[in-house]
This record gives sequence, structure tokens and C-alpha cells, in this order.
Amino acid sequence: MAPAFAADTAGGREAVIQDALRQASATVEQDLQRLTANEERANALGELAMLYHAQDRLDEAIARYRQALREHAEHRWHYLLAVALTDRGELDLAIVEYQRAVASAESPLARYRLGRALLVSGDHVRAKQQLLRAQTALLNSAAVLAALGDAAMAAGDWHRAQELLERAAGIAPEAGRIAYRLAMTYRQLGDSEKAAHWLARRNAVAPAVEDPLLLQVAAQSLSAKFFLEAGNQAWARGEQDAALAAYRHATALEPDNVDAALALAHALGASDENQAARAEVHRALAIDPASARGWYLLAHLLRNGEHDKALAAAQRSLELADDRAARTLLAAMWMRARRFAAAGDEYQMLASRYPEAAYYRYWLGMARLADGHCQKARLALADAVRLQGNWGQAHIARARADALCGDAEAKRHARQRALELLKTRDDADTRLTLALAELAAGNSERARELAETHRAHGDAKLLLDALATGVLPASPFASGSDWWLPPELR
Repeated sequence: MAPAFAADTAGGREAVIQDALRQASATVEQDLQRLTANEERANALGELAMLYHAQDRLDEAIARYRQALREHAEHRWHYLLAVALTDRGELDLAIVEYQRAVASAESPLARYRLGRALLVSGDHVRAKQQLLRAQTALLNSAAVLAALGDAAMAAGDWHRAQELLERAAGIAPEAGRIAYRLAMTYRQLGDSEKAAHWLARRNAVAPAVEDPLLLQVAAQSLSAKFFLEAGNQAWARGEQDAALAAYRHATALEPDNVDAALALAHALGASDENQAARAEVHRALAIDPASARGWYLLAHLLRNGEHDKALAAAQRSLELADDRAARTLLAAMWMRARRFAAAGDEYQMLASRYPEAAYYRYWLGMARLADGHCQKARLALADAVRLQGNWGQAHIARARADALCGDAEAKRHARQRALELLKTRDDADTRLTLALAELAAGNSERARELAETHRAHGDAKLLLDALATGVLPASPFASGSDWWLPPELR
């Protein structure tokens, strides 16, 4: 029931919102004088409560949800009252309302939120009961599985927690809060390697749960906040059009909101609307020239077109805030520019800061290889394989580096590694890795046979040229190979 209102004036946005809420409240009071059916009166009051709720006016929302329930006790008003009470931190009262919501109509969402509330209150036994019942209807919900994992953690059942959280992470790999819980679980189980792996993937993203009632609340927002949240949830579900619409609403309501502008720019860029995305980033930077995220997004949007401008934007972002994503992008752009020493310096810094991240060790090794420092590259690639033993790409790079500049034992291991890789990854890259290892071991005919099989491949030409000259190639990959191009630029 969001009312129409005039554009913001010198009175300020808050005054406009307050006036809109007063108008809506007055309209409902007039409606109550003519409405006689209790359900209709409850609906009018409940929708007004949702409007207050959407603006984070929790006191007014709670009062009107309760008025609605006095007129007609209905599941959605119990549920939304419970959510508002939770947001205000009144957990005991929220639990009562969630229970009433469940009693009035079977709702897996209400059971899920009741389970979460019970968990926070310390009652993990009852929380588990509610969450299991929610799971019967929400079988593939990462949020429910993660909550069950929390309940198992609270009960000290670490193996069960690991199983549930692994399943949740498989459904919602972008949810770094699940990754953090998995790291804590593996730490309790004594597996420090897996704990470090999951800790490196942590972020602030929670597993999304689709909640139609809260989306109805969000749709009545008179500020950018709820539209930003709705957009983020839609994006997490893969609903790009819905997310774009929400971000556009947010920027229309608050044109000077830099967070909203950058969220819209990111979504536009991911939707291949690059010109519109760039325009939105430039608009955000005009509002806040010191936005590190804005400069990073600009670099990201320009990365495959205007290379020099992208480099300058990434460097500006890092001047403003030493951000991991910006430094990773800058390092990747140095790789493409064939500024391998500069790329190596950036990857060295990232590897030092994130010592458990195999990714940075790998690209440090690739940068050192490209820069002609084969021995240093071997050390970095060995670290990458140690940190992530199942990473076939890293094994190939390490095997090739060992074959090029390792001692006799390293060359022997390179050949053995290539043979092992072929059992699970029988492709041109692996076969040519074996060819290089055979060449390094002096088995020229076997190397030639493998290279000839893939003559059209750039690395095969590298090997055939080496066979013709009798000298090992200077590099393990062809100069134009995608192996030198980090995924940030693909």
C-alpha cells in the first residue's frame, strides 16, 4: 500500500518519508471507520504495519501488527510480528509469535525461523526439532541445512555438523558464512588443512532463503535499504532481472546512494550491459571520488577493453583501500600486459597475506615462470600443490617447471606426475606435459610421438621446435597460451 509522494525537496528525505507514513496512517484510520469485517480491518492494519516495517520503524510496525491480530488472528501477522520482534532483539516474545504462527498454519519458513530463534536462545534441542520439520518441505534449502549444522555444532556433534554444512555449501557455494562454520567444524575435528581451505572462502554472505512475506514488506520500502536487500537476495538466487529492478528502485529513491549505484553497476556489468554499467560507476564516482569499490568496479568493467584505464583504476582503488579483490585484479592485468615482475610482486604480497590460499601460490609460480625465474617458480608451484593437492592445473604447471629446470630426481617425478594425471585427466594439456617430461628425460622419440598427436596445439609447436634444435624450450607453455591468463580476465 505504499503511497505516492512528491519528489524529495529541501526538507530532506526523512521528512518526506515521515509525511508519507502519516498520510498512510490517516488513510487506514479512515478506512477502519467504514470497514466492519474483522478480517478486512486486520488486513488494513497489517498492511500499514508492513509499510512501517519496510522503513525499519519497528515500534510502530509491532504496535500495528498486534492491532491486526486483535482484529483477526492470522498466520502472516503472527509471522511478521515475530520477525519484527526478532529484528528489535526481543527474542523470547518473537519465539512465542513464531509458535503461534506455526500453530495457525503449517509453514516451513515459520518453523525455520523458530528454529533459528531457539538456537540463538540456547535451546538447540527444540531448535533441531523445528528445523527438521522445516527441512521436510525445504529439502534443498542451504539456509535450513546450515541452521541444522549450527544445531549439531551446539550439541557438539561435529561429524554431523560437517556433513550438513558440506551439503549446504554445495547448494550455496557463494555463502561464505557457511564456509566459516565449516572451518570451525574442521578445526574441532582436527583437520587443519580443510579448516584453512574453508577459512579462505569465508565472507559475509549468508545462505539465502526465499521469503514471500518479507519480499512483500520490502516492496513497500520508501528507502533504498530494503530494495538493496531484496536485490541482493534475488541476485543470490540467480534472478538477475529481479535484482536489477530492485537496484534501479534503490537508485531512483536515493540517487546519491553510492552503495545502491555500485550494486546496480555490478549487476548491469554481469548482465552484459557494459555501457550502462560504466555510466553508473562514473556517476557513483562523481558522488564519491574516494570510493575504492567504485574504482575497483570501473577497473573490472574496463579490464577486457581499455587496458591502460583499467590498470589506472585498479591502482587508484588500491591507493584508497588495500583490497584483496583489487590487488588480485591488478596482478592479473600485469600478467596480460606481460609485466611479469610486477605481477609476481603483487602475487607475492597476496601469498604472504593469505598463506593458505593455493591460488596465489600458483599464480606467483606462473608469474615467476613467465619472468624466467624457473627455480623460484618451482617453489611456489610446489606450495600450491601442497595446499590444494587435488588441483590438476597446479600439478601440470609444477610438472612442467620440474621438467624444465629441476634436477634429475625432479625430472623423474615430473614424468611420474604426468603419468598419474593421465589416469584422471587424459587431455592435450596433460599429454603435452608428459611429452615435455619425456623430452627432459632424454626420451626424444616418445616426446615427438606425443607432440605430433596434438600438432595444432601451441604447446606442441613449442616442443617440436625444441626437438628440432635439441634444446629444451625456455618456457613450459606457448607465449600466447591461456595458461598465462588468470581467470579474472577471461
